[in-house]
Amino acid sequence: MRVFIGKVRETDMGFPSAIFKSEVFGELWLGENGLEGDEQASTRVHGGPERALLQYSSLHYDWFRKRYPEKEVLFSPALFGENLSDARWHEKNVCIGDIFRWGDAVIQVSQPRSPCYKLTHRTGCDAMALVMQQQARCGWLYRVLQTGTVGASMPFRFQERVSSVTIHEIMSVMFGTENAEPSMNPADWQALSETEGLSERWQNTLRKRVESGQIESWDARLMGTGIL
Repeated sequence: MRVFIGKVRETDMGFPSAIFKSEVFGELWLGENGLEGDEQASTRVHGGPERALLQYSSLHYDWFRKRYPEKEVLFSPALFGENLSDARWHEKNVCIGDIFRWGDAVIQVSQPRSPCYKLTHRTGCDAMALVMQQQARCGWLYRVLQTGTVGASMPFRFQERVSSVTIHEIMSVMFGTENAEPSMNPADWQALSETEGLSERWQNTLRKRVESGQIESWDARLMGTGIL
């Protein structure tokens, strides 16, 4: 397991960000809101108890190098601002609610990462956020069930599975893929909203879909539309 943290700083992207992470090798304290020394620039959409840690599969970087060969030198951990990088776990073998023990801490998968326009700015690749969403190469977030000391050299082990809904599945139903539209079936939305371990934020989004019969706009998140 590789571990990364970062402070909020001014960037040449036009907004402050903590997406620029540095690798750390020693022990760290993992609290309810994340790793000591790690920050978020926009706490409205990042961080908090249900988004305390971001994990991203290192397997994806080779795929991105092949898709964007002119920018291949960019693609290595932690380009996308992840805290945790590992090749063992990815969106097709991690489920909502999965519980892991890391060092002295216990963490639980709460939701997929929702890719945003800042990732497009970060890489300079057109529509990067949309590509990550459609490919479900998005990563996932954790809540902290038990705080404690963690570190890159400390064991990171799967402990318990509480649902059968993979990160890839929920992303495909919610947002579709390059070759398929998202589900328009309210029964699918209702079923996903009841997934054990799913964050309150994602539950609320799914419930609003059920009530309205419509899918929310993603323009602000994916393209920064209307964001000052």
